[in-house]
Amino acid sequence: MVRVRAILGGVAGCLAGLLWGGPVWGQTSFPMITHTHPTAVTRGSTQEVTVFANGGSFAEALAVHIEGEGVTAEIVPPKEAPKAAPTAPVPAVRQLTLRIKAAADAPLGVREFRIRTAHGISSLGQLLIVDDPVVLENGSNNTPDKAQTVTVPCVLCGRIDRAESVDYYTFSAKAGQTLTIEVHCARLQDKIHDLQKHADPLVSIADASGRELASSDDDRFADPLLVFTPPADGLYRLAIRDAKYDGDSRWSYAVTITDRPYVKQIFPIGVPPSASVVFEPVLSTPQRPQWTAVTPAAPGLHSVSLRPPGSSRVTNPVPLVVSTLPIQREQEPNDSPAQANPLPVPGGVNGRIGQRRDLDHFRLSLKKGQTVVLEVFARRFGTELTSRLDAQLDLLSADGKNVLVTNDDQSPAMKDSALVFTAPADGDYLLRLRDLNNKGGEEYAYFLTCDLAKPDFSLKVDPSIALIGPGSSAAWYVQVNRKHGFAGPVAISVDGLPPGVRVNPLIIPANMTQGLLVLTADAGAPLGGGPVRVVGTATVEHNGQKETLQRTATAVEEIYFPGGGRGRFDVRMQALAVTQTSDVLRVQVQPNRITLKPGQEVTLNVTVERSPRYAGKPVTLDVLLRHLGTVYGNPLPPGVTLVDGKSKTLLGAGDRGTITLRAAPDAPPCTDVPICVQAFVPINFVVKIGYASEPILLTVEK
Repeated sequence: MVRVRAILGGVAGCLAGLLWGGPVWGQTSFPMITHTHPTAVTRGSTQEVTVFANGGSFAEALAVHIEGEGVTAEIVPPKEAPKAAPTAPVPAVRQLTLRIKAAADAPLGVREFRIRTAHGISSLGQLLIVDDPVVLENGSNNTPDKAQTVTVPCVLCGRIDRAESVDYYTFSAKAGQTLTIEVHCARLQDKIHDLQKHADPLVSIADASGRELASSDDDRFADPLLVFTPPADGLYRLAIRDAKYDGDSRWSYAVTITDRPYVKQIFPIGVPPSASVVFEPVLSTPQRPQWTAVTPAAPGLHSVSLRPPGSSRVTNPVPLVVSTLPIQREQEPNDSPAQANPLPVPGGVNGRIGQRRDLDHFRLSLKKGQTVVLEVFARRFGTELTSRLDAQLDLLSADGKNVLVTNDDQSPAMKDSALVFTAPADGDYLLRLRDLNNKGGEEYAYFLTCDLAKPDFSLKVDPSIALIGPGSSAAWYVQVNRKHGFAGPVAISVDGLPPGVRVNPLIIPANMTQGLLVLTADAGAPLGGGPVRVVGTATVEHNGQKETLQRTATAVEEIYFPGGGRGRFDVRMQALAVTQTSDVLRVQVQPNRITLKPGQEVTLNVTVERSPRYAGKPVTLDVLLRHLGTVYGNPLPPGVTLVDGKSKTLLGAGDRGTITLRAAPDAPPCTDVPICVQAFVPINFVVKIGYASEPILLTVEK
C-alpha cells in the first residue's frame, strides 16, 4: 500500500455523494503523527513522551524505529485496552506514550522516528536529544504574574496551544552572564505529514518590572536564537509565543536556556575525512577559541558536537561537510579581481563574507571544454547548515568585466548557490562570491567547492512508507536524476527487507527517469518491518576510466498543504510494515505481461479483492501516482500512455475495472519494464491509500 493525497471536491465530491450517499472512507490507515510532547529528551536519562496523531490509529503498536545510535524506545501499554466502535475494525487511538532511553553519549540533535503497528507504519515524527534537564510547562503560565520559575540551564517543553497564547518563565541570572536561548519549534514541523498551519515562534526577555530587554524571531530559519547578557543580578522573564499571536494544540516547542558557550557558527565548515582539524567556533561569548577535533570518516553533511579542551560536556550540534577535495582557506584581501585567490580545480575553500559589502574573488584556470561544478555550502533549509550567508555566485571573464553565468539560489528552498560551467576557451576565469543582501560578519561562513563535472546520479523514492498486508503489494516510485553527462541505466535494490517480503528486479533504462518497485508480502509473512535503504548502482565512464557508483535514495515525505495540495519534503527514513489484512486484500491484473507494437492499444482487466468490511465502498484505479492533475510517479516507458477515456477506473461499489494503455506510433522499443495497477481507497477528503498489483512487465517491440 502507498498513500497519496486526493481531493473529493466540486464535481467529484458531488458524484461521490450521489454514488455512495455521501463521503465513505476507508477503514484502515497509517498513524499520521502531528507532534510529540515533551519534544525533548535529556541524554543519560529515561523519560516518557506522548506522541499524537491526527488520523489513523496507534492501536496494536508494535515497535518504535528511531534513527541513529544511543536512543531506544519502548511502548507504554495503556491503562485500559482501547475499544473499537461497532463499525470500525481498529480502535481510534490517537496518542501513545513512549518510554525513551537516551544513552549518556547519545549524539545531540533532532532524530527522525516512526511507530509501527499491526495496521501500518506512521508518518514521520521528530524528537530532540538534549544535554540539559527537561522542564515541562505547567499549563498555568500564560500571564506574567503566573510565570513558571525554572533554573538555568534547562530545556523548556510546552505548546503554543491556542491563539494569543503566551508562555512565561522566570529565572535568576547574574550581571554579565552570557545566556543563550535557542528554540526548536518550526524546525520540528517541516517534515510533518498533516500539519497545514505552522508556528512562527518569537522569544523575548524582560526584567522583573516587565520591561523588554531583548527578543528574537527568525534566526535558525523560522526558529529564534537569542544571546542575552543580564545587566544586573536578579530575576528575568522569558516569554514565548507565535509572532502573529496564532496558536495550535499541535505546536510543541523546546526552548534551551544555557549559560555554557554556544556555537553560533563553526569554522571551517568543509573538512577532510578522519582528520585532526583546528576549529575556530564563533561562540555566544566574546571568546574565540581554537578547538581540535577529529572529523567523521564518511563524506557528506554531518551534524557533530565538539568537546572544548578540559570540558566533560560537548557543544550544541554543528554542521560539517566532509569532502575528499583538497581544501584551503580564503586569504584576505581578495575584494577585487586583482586580489583574487587561486582556486585549485578540483578543490574547496573555506571562507567568510566578513563585513558588509565584502566580495570574495577566486581565480581558476580551465581548458576549453572543461566543465566544472561550483557549489556553496552555507545555509540549507532542513539541515544544520545555518550560516547567515545568502550566497550569490558570479562567474566572470578574467578581467572581471563580463558576467558569464550567475546563480543566487539552487531552488526556492535552497539559499546556497551552485553553477555548472563549461569553459569556451583555454584561460583564467574569475569567480565572485558575496552575500545577496550585501551583509556580512563572522557568522557569514561558507565552504565553496570546485570540482570537475563527472558522471553521477541521485535518487528519490516517493512515497516514504509502504503498508503491505499478507499476500498484498505496495508500490514505490523511484526517480533518478542523472548528472554531468551520465546517460546510462541504473539498477535499483532494497536493503533490509523483513522476512517474507520480496521486491521486483528494477533497472531504470537510459531513456527513462523513473521506475517502479513493487514490494510484495508472502501470504504467511509475519508482522514486521522498519527502516530500509533503497540503493542505486550504475557504471559510469570518465576520462576513459570506468567506475561503479552506488547512491542511496532520499525518502520523500508527503506533506499536506492548505487547500489540499501535495507537498514533498526530503527525509532520511524510508520504511515499510507488514500488516494485518486491510481494506483491499489484493489486486489482480490480466494479462500480467504485455507486448505492444507502436500504435497498438492493450486493455488490462483488473479485479479488486476487498475485505468483507470494505464491501460496496469506493475504489479508483490508476497506474500513475498523481494528485490534482500533477503526476508524481510515472513508470510507463516513453511513448506509452494511459488512455483515461477508454479505462474504467471509478469502480464505485464494484470489484472489476479496466486500464487501457496505448503505444504511440513512434514509441521506442523497451523490454520488461515493470508497471502495476493500484486500487486507491479514500481515507478522508485529502488522503487515499493505494494497494498495488504484482508487477506487470511491459514490452514495446519495433
